[in-house]
Amino acid sequence: MQKGGILWFIVYLVFGIYFINSSFNFIKIPEVISNFNQWIILLGGVLILLGGINHFRAIRNKNKSRPSS
Repeated sequence: MQKGGILWFIVYLVFGIYFINSSFNFIKIPEVISNFNQWIILLGGVLILLGGINHFRAIRNKNKSRPSS
C-alpha cells in the first residue's frame, strides 16, 4: 500500500462513521463539530465522488490489461 493510502483510508473511515452516526446517533457529537455539519457533509460527498471515480478508473485499467480472447 502506498504511504498516502493509509491516510486516505482513515479519512474515508472517519467520514463514513460520521455519516452513519448522523443517522443512528450512536455517539454524541459535540456542538463545536455540529456547527460544521454542512461542510462535513460537503466534504464527505466529494470524497464519495472521488472514491467512485477512482474505483471506475481501477476497473477500467484492470480490463485494459487483460488479454482479449
